[in-house]
Amino acid sequence: MIRKKLLTAYCLSYGNWTVIPRQWAESFGEMSDLGFDAVALSFSESEMRYARRTFEMQIAAAHQAGIKVFVIPSRIGGRLAGAPLMGSLWLHENPSACLPENPGIACIESPEFREWSLEFIRTLIRDYEVDGIIWDEPKAADFVTRHPAAVAALGKGYGKEHICRSFAELIGDWTSAARQIRPELIVSIFNMPHTSPQFTGLCAGLPGIDYAGFDGGLSLQSYFHETPSKHKPYLTETWARTLKECAEHHCGTFALIENMLLPALQHKTFAENLESFLKTAQPNHLACYYYGHDNEIPEEAQKITMEIIHKLYLNR
Repeated sequence: MIRKKLLTAYCLSYGNWTVIPRQWAESFGEMSDLGFDAVALSFSESEMRYARRTFEMQIAAAHQAGIKVFVIPSRIGGRLAGAPLMGSLWLHENPSACLPENPGIACIESPEFREWSLEFIRTLIRDYEVDGIIWDEPKAADFVTRHPAAVAALGKGYGKEHICRSFAELIGDWTSAARQIRPELIVSIFNMPHTSPQFTGLCAGLPGIDYAGFDGGLSLQSYFHETPSKHKPYLTETWARTLKECAEHHCGTFALIENMLLPALQHKTFAENLESFLKTAQPNHLACYYYGHDNEIPEEAQKITMEIIHKLYLNR
């Protein structure tokens, strides 16, 4: 189902340990004033264990400011991105579900992982009055493992296409479990540009998915003092693929602007490429980072991003 055009402020690991509600109120109020329809907040195993009350308070503060809350289930068994960047607590306690080739990632065919992850999603959606979900960068979408559970479930001779289909079906199960609890949820999914086209196409066609697409930068990026480099394809390079996959499956389009990791010397290039992108692309659901992490001059990066979004997205 394609809904109206949405603008979402992406926030990761926001105020979950040092809890200052007046600062949330200020930030959520500013998001509303800037024209954001929703804020996307990450929720990992860490929050499920240590920030249950805090997350409920955050949602209430966002709703009081007049914006929706989209939850980002994060790092679930190493199978999703989001924040914080951490290993899975559940996998540490259940090593039999780990891929033998990569112990930081769960086998999607493991009955124990499927049962635990489904219950994690059910608890998250049942206990919190969220308005939507964003499935953030599914990981190892076509990685062929020889985990015993995969061999048992998929039989002899399976390959990348079977893994892609099985993982997409699991995300579909997560989505269905969430919608059974809150049918009105707005559900988006985005992948990294290098992810298998078979998998990303399957994601766009999953029942219950409203928006699908990719994230991407629009300039060179850096983490610290190293020479800036291109971390992944730019949104201008993946937009045609987004349009194709979403048109084939009657799904709304999504894009997340990576206005993060920006060195000051890249601001001009970033601004030029963001303008170029939004002159030709109008995603049904557009997201950008609210004060994206690790920018060299945070205020300037935020100002550039929002001025262009207002001119070429909100005012069009």
